[in-house]
Amino acid sequence: MKKLVSVLMAMMLIFSLAACQGEEAAEETTATTTEEATTEETATTEETEEAAPAIYPEEKILIGVEIYDPTESETIEIQKYFEYLSEHFNVEFKYSEAIQDAEQEMKFIEDCAIAGAQGFYAYYNVTGAEQMLKVQEYGMYYYGGSSEIYEAVKSEPNYVGVISGNGSDYENGKALGEWVVDQGYTNVIFANGGADFGVGIFVERQQGFLDAIGEDVNVTVVRGFPGDQFFADQAAALATPGLEAVIASFNGVDFWAQPIASAGLTDVRLATIGAINENYMNAFEGGQLDYLVAGNIESTGFSLVQIINALDGHADAYKEDGVALSYSVPTFTINSVDDIKRILQVQNFDRIFSADMLKEQIVALNPEANLETLKALADSGTLENISNR
Repeated sequence: MKKLVSVLMAMMLIFSLAACQGEEAAEETTATTTEEATTEETATTEETEEAAPAIYPEEKILIGVEIYDPTESETIEIQKYFEYLSEHFNVEFKYSEAIQDAEQEMKFIEDCAIAGAQGFYAYYNVTGAEQMLKVQEYGMYYYGGSSEIYEAVKSEPNYVGVISGNGSDYENGKALGEWVVDQGYTNVIFANGGADFGVGIFVERQQGFLDAIGEDVNVTVVRGFPGDQFFADQAAALATPGLEAVIASFNGVDFWAQPIASAGLTDVRLATIGAINENYMNAFEGGQLDYLVAGNIESTGFSLVQIINALDGHADAYKEDGVALSYSVPTFTINSVDDIKRILQVQNFDRIFSADMLKEQIVALNPEANLETLKALADSGTLENISNR
């Protein structure tokens, strides 16, 4: 009996030791697994942090942007694009109200300087080269300018050049005129914007248009911008007998599509310089718009590249013999809804010129960036390239 008890006790001890060893092994396995998982999680987190895009530069930059109408379509699209870029660049933008004269322009430049702006983007200009010289006087870098302004200031130390998204304003106006001739129209309206006020971009657009149509087309000119006189002149022009088309040097969909419809002019066609956005796409789909000459909105991102490089001390990387760069991104000429849909899709999602693409042109981030790489990026913004993405 005693032997039996001893055997039973010995067996119980063996089972107890085995159970303890099993628990210890399980605990060791769990601890090892937990430790490995924690290590992997930490490594993954570190990799993610390393892969996250850095905001550049370290100190925030303020850039003043002069515009002529804060409500017009192209300006709104630019602001949307700059909002996207500000998520990837440490930059902030100060926009003007509608600039109508030299006094307002000079006041805005002064306000930018007081606010601490280091760069100035002249999307609009009233005073010609005087605008750039005033910006330089306040120590800000200046980006933009028409061809006339460029020739006057291209060697100034604070001028960083321009990469236009509209090509040449003269060529854009000429494209509108060539469309009129191609359609065989001989009786049209031309809305000339600020041409009569001497505003460079509108002077050039009007000259290009007039040169293209020659002397065989009757043109009724509607001058200036929307206001009481503009709308009165518009109504009178739309009553022109035998009118075939309206040609607008700015935002035809915003200011002409509805008046044409309201006048019952169902056979009058509309061509304009405008923007790539849903409003213009809908106008194509609805038959309100027939031809669009549109700048590449995202070319405005090159203003950040040029200004940041200058502030980093690399302005000369994009100059030739001390002369600032004047270049252009291909202009979009559109006569179908399919083309504008494709551009709009890329513009809204993939981006024509993404923040990462622009960062590649910052010399401090990519020492291989130079004049040729910048031009190559600009050249990539064609409708054909976008359609092939």
